[in-house]
Amino acid sequence: MTHFHVTYKMSSKEARDGYYNAVKERGIIDKSRAEDGCIRYDFFFPADSDTTLFLWEQWESRDHQKAHCQTAHFAEMGPLKDEFGVTTDIDIVDA
Repeated sequence: MTHFHVTYKMSSKEARDGYYNAVKERGIIDKSRAEDGCIRYDFFFPADSDTTLFLWEQWESRDHQKAHCQTAHFAEMGPLKDEFGVTTDIDIVDA
C-alpha cells in the first residue's frame, strides 16, 4: 500500500476554496475514489492555514496511482492548478 500526502498551496483563501470547489464540481474526487486500487482520496482543510489544502491519497500500489495519473479527470487538475495559482508538495510513503 502506498500513501501520497499532497499539500496544495495558494495565495489566498478564495483561491484555495475556488480550486477545491472546481475539483469537487467536476467530479474528480468521486471519479478518483471509484478507480481500481483506490483506498482513500480525501481532502482536508488545515485548521491553521487559509491558503493550504491537503490531500491524502491511499492506493493499493504505486502502479494503481500511476494509472490514476493517466486518467482524463487527473488531466483536468493541471489547468485548474494554473487557474488558481496552485503549487504542490508531495510526500510518498510505502506501507
